[in-house]
Amino acid sequence: MNGVLRAELLSARKRPGVWVVGGAWAGLALAFGMVVPYIVWLIIRNRPQGSAGDPDKLIGGLLPDRFLSGTVDLYPMFGSALMLILGAVLVGGEYRWGTWGTLLVQRPGRSAAVLGKAAAIAVVLLCVTGAVVACSAAASAGAAALSGRSAPWPDAATLLGGIGAAWLVSMAAASVGMFLAILLRATGAAIGVGLMWLLAVENLVSGLAGVLPALHGPERLLIGPSAGSLATALDPTGKVNSSIPGVVSVSGPVTASIVLAVYVVVFLGLSVRLISRRDMS
Repeated sequence: MNGVLRAELLSARKRPGVWVVGGAWAGLALAFGMVVPYIVWLIIRNRPQGSAGDPDKLIGGLLPDRFLSGTVDLYPMFGSALMLILGAVLVGGEYRWGTWGTLLVQRPGRSAAVLGKAAAIAVVLLCVTGAVVACSAAASAGAAALSGRSAPWPDAATLLGGIGAAWLVSMAAASVGMFLAILLRATGAAIGVGLMWLLAVENLVSGLAGVLPALHGPERLLIGPSAGSLATALDPTGKVNSSIPGVVSVSGPVTASIVLAVYVVVFLGLSVRLISRRDMS
């Protein structure tokens, strides 16, 4: 298994798509999570407190004590979609190049091959998550210094919890992308179906849940609302960040974590089953 993981990590490191998607997410998280809100704050900072677009509330969300929750807040609408793409790219490319047969001949078995890819995806996502959190932390420190405000940094346990939350959301979305790429035998189709689910169906369910109580149950089983629940749990105020589209809190952090972990287990299990039963010649 170690040899499979090393081979998959080498393959992932040499794929331009991994660097493009990972770099794009780090850049987008930095831009939309920190830079754009700071620019908006500069424009409205002289407005009185309590007015529409409260400047104190806006800059408060960028300070060190809340940067973790602000980073995870970006996953329901943006990050999970890009992580789904990353999962589909890392698996779907084998169909595009017709290399599944070669991979399965050289390795211990079909299940080991799929699980090796999943382990490599987990490592890649951890690296991407670390880069995103590091960029957000640096930007948060800059925002605090430039605005002349101070706030305590999260302790080590909270910091690890925030990284773990972002990584778990990423793994859930990537597992869906991986499964769709195997099911549809294509990268593009997997990305299309996955994005339709994450950006259209999940947001539709969350939007209608406010007027249709029957949707509260299904809403708790979705990736986006679970990510929003984890972000809210990381926020010192304990309140949902309604300024970011798609962020809702529907459960506690334990329930949300279990839902996301179930996504990983179920979709990896389905991926292993599909590869094990299919004719890959």
